[in-house]
Amino acid sequence: MIFYKDFSVTTRERFDVVDVTGDVFSVVQASGVVNGTVLVFCPHTTCSVIVAANDPRLAHTLRSAMQQIAPEDAYYAHDDLAIRTQNLVENEPANGPAHIMNAVMGKTSECIPVTGGQLSLANGQRIMFVEFDSARSRQYCIQITGE
Repeated sequence: MIFYKDFSVTTRERFDVVDVTGDVFSVVQASGVVNGTVLVFCPHTTCSVIVAANDPRLAHTLRSAMQQIAPEDAYYAHDDLAIRTQNLVENEPANGPAHIMNAVMGKTSECIPVTGGQLSLANGQRIMFVEFDSARSRQYCIQITGE
């Protein structure tokens, strides 16, 4: 069996961490899959999906680390529209740091086993949607495969 559902999430700021574990758990329950795998996928190049500890300081800690790696006030050729001519969109944002953060920390998906109808997460682990760019509406999907 394959079960699929799209979701939207609204991020609040340039670096935001949103817990989506509840959505994932709800889809697992609705699917009826007892044993299988759940994939949480984000189709954006300046966002990530991670499994992390449920810690209220997580966003601050990650933001501090990423600002050292990709400071907002540094020069990024990606944001230099005098030389960049590819993959431009209307009102192109200056988001070079967000792309660097995604490349260093990010990944676009997480795959979690489902056993006995439950997510196989350790105590305290949560599934997080991480925004690196700016406050806006984003999409992600959940696909469950199993029996």
